Amino acid sequence: MILREPFKISSRLLPSLTIGGADVQLEYVCTGSDGRIHYQWTIDLPDGQTFTGDDLRSGCQGGNLLQGFESLFAFLTAAAESYKFKGWDGENAQIFPKPIVEWAATNIDDLGINFEELTDDVGLDALAFIED
Repeated sequence: MILREPFKISSRLLPSLTIGGADVQLEYVCTGSDGRIHYQWTIDLPDGQTFTGDDLRSGCQGGNLLQGFESLFAFLTAAAESYKFKGWDGENAQIFPKPIVEWAATNIDDLGINFEELTDDVGLDALAFIED
């Protein structure tokens, strides 16, 4: 696999994006019997805390790592917006651990910019993974 900017290979040898000093990483776990891709995300915060989850799934027709990053950023943004609007009582504020949500809320603009670049049809060519 070849990655293009702004992606890099993390210290865990995973595709990664750096946002607000944190490394956001994603990898395939498996394909479920329903055809959905299961991903594992890892976020290394600037203060040294690391959080991992394997609860991210693709749509019903599968997906690639770029689409997995898109989904992860959408959920991070939803959690951050919810937290900023209603604090911990927000509808989506608790879908990630508290330090992740606080980091996402602090870096919501950078998350939004990266999400737009990932989902922009023009930007996909520049950001896309090339998978062999």
